[in-house]
Amino acid sequence: RQAPGCTRVPLSTSPFIAMLALLASGSTALTVGVAPSTARSTRAVSQPAMSSSDRCAVWVVGCGVPKRGMGWYHAKQVIEGDVPNAAVTAVVEPWFLGAGADSPPGKAFAEWAEAMEEKGVAFCDSVDAVPVAEGERTLALISGRTAD
Repeated sequence: RQAPGCTRVPLSTSPFIAMLALLASGSTALTVGVAPSTARSTRAVSQPAMSSSDRCAVWVVGCGVPKRGMGWYHAKQVIEGDVPNAAVTAVVEPWFLGAGADSPPGKAFAEWAEAMEEKGVAFCDSVDAVPVAEGERTLALISGRTAD
């Protein structure tokens, strides 16, 4: 049985998703464990449906190349529902929306960006350009290489 105000995630959940689930849910505690045998096996956080006012907007800053960058992978996790009460609302990628746009990885990024824009994700070349929703909880997920 789960305590009120607690978010439960399966043991197989990555530490990143567990941390993001806790932040996005507004819970005061995080329980990691095995779901009861009657429950379906899933990586998603097990909790009631959230209203749009309980949602946490996620900005991915430094996304990187689709299928290669960790920022891209974390964006994919959130977009695919691994954190049900979080939504990627913006991706900030100065290189692939600037000088690197014409490179082969930049073209792959542009294809992915076009598909994600259809899902309501804004793509910006700087944090200052990200549209901010008044009163919305927001988490900036900063992903970059050590050299950056």
